[in-house]
Amino acid sequence: MATASRTISPVRGAGDLLLLTGPMFAGKSAALIAHAATEQQRRAGRDRDGGDHAVLVLKPAFDIRDGADVVSSRDGTRIAARPVSEWPVDATEYGVVVIDEVQFMVAPHYRGDIVADIRSAVAAGCQVVAAGLDTDYMRRPFEPVVRLAAHASRHVRLSACCHRCAAPAAWTAKLHETGCRLELGSGNLYEARCDQHWAAPDQMAPGLPTIADVAS
Repeated sequence: MATASRTISPVRGAGDLLLLTGPMFAGKSAALIAHAATEQQRRAGRDRDGGDHAVLVLKPAFDIRDGADVVSSRDGTRIAARPVSEWPVDATEYGVVVIDEVQFMVAPHYRGDIVADIRSAVAAGCQVVAAGLDTDYMRRPFEPVVRLAAHASRHVRLSACCHRCAAPAAWTAKLHETGCRLELGSGNLYEARCDQHWAAPDQMAPGLPTIADVAS
C-alpha cells in the first residue's frame, strides 16, 4: 500500500535577534548585507531545497531608491531582497530573516506590528537580523526600534563620520524641513552629525563646508 510522503523540517535551535542601529551613513546596510551573505555561504548545501536553511532578506516595499528588489549600501555591496508591506507568511520556513530599514515598517507603509512579527519569528526558532535608524532627524526615537532593542539578544550601535568635522557622529541631520518624518533621501537631504554640529532643519547654518568640500 502506497503511503504519502512528507517533508521533515530540520530541528531548530533557539532563535535570536541581532539589532543594528545608528544614524544614516553609519554602515548599517553594509553590515546587514555582509551578515546575510555570510549566512548564505555558511548554509549553502545543507539542504538541497533551501527550506529551513535559507536566508530571507526583507525591505520596505516603498523603498525603491536602488530598485524594488535589492538592498544596497553606499560601499557598493548589494543583495537581492523581497519588498514587503506585511509579514511574509513563509518567513518561518527560513533559518535566517534579515530586515533592512526596520524603522520604516510602520503604518502606512506596513500592515501589522513589526515588533510582534519579529518576536514570533524568533520564538519559532528564526535567527533575525534587523537594521534601522534609532532616531529621526529631530533626535526623536523610532518607537519600533526602541521596542526591538528591549528584546534583542545583541544590539550593535554603529556611528558615522560627521559630515562637518569627521568626528564620530551619532545623529542624523536633515538639511531642510519637508514636513515628512519618514522620507527617503541621501546626501541631498541628510547628513550625519556629531553633538557639536547637529541642528534642527530650521537652525541649519547655510554654506558650511563639508569634509568633502574641504578635501577637494
